[in-house]
Amino acid sequence: MTYYSAPGRENVDATLALVKKTAEELGIEDVVIASTTGFTAMKAVETFAGTGAKLTFVGTARERFPSALIAELKEKGCNVCFSGEVSYEYPEPVKMAYRRFCQGVKVAVEIAMIAAQLGYVPTDKDIVSMGKWDTALVVKPSTSNRFEDLTIRELICKPR
Repeated sequence: MTYYSAPGRENVDATLALVKKTAEELGIEDVVIASTTGFTAMKAVETFAGTGAKLTFVGTARERFPSALIAELKEKGCNVCFSGEVSYEYPEPVKMAYRRFCQGVKVAVEIAMIAAQLGYVPTDKDIVSMGKWDTALVVKPSTSNRFEDLTIRELICKPR
C-alpha cells in the first residue's frame, strides 16, 4: 500500500507504475482508468505498451475528451466510455462512505461498475481500477443492479 503525501496530478506516473506492477503480479488482464481529458489515457497507453493488458478508459463527458484520441485509443484496442452516457445506479450513502477514504476510491469503484455495466470487464474475476491520478484498487466488479456483489480486494495507493 502506497500513500502519497498530497493528492494530485503529480502522482499519475507513480500510480500507473503501481497499477501495472500490481496487475502483472496478480495476473490481472483488465485495467479500468478514469481519464477526464485524455491526459491519463495517453500516459496509460505508454505505460502498458506491450503488456497485453486490456485497457478501458472512463471519462465524464465526451465533449471534454478529444475525439481524435478516442479514435486512436479504440484503434489500439482500448475501450472508451463516458459516465454521463451510461445508465447505472450507485447509492449516494455508499458514494459518501467511499469519499471518506478519498475521492479516488469513490471514482475507482464507480468506473469499475460502469465498465462492468457495459460488458467491458468480467464480473467473475478481479480487475485493477484507477480512479483519479492518485488512487487505485483491486476490485471484483459488478453491475449496478448487483452492486452488493462488488468487492474491493486491495487498496493499491491513495493520498493521505
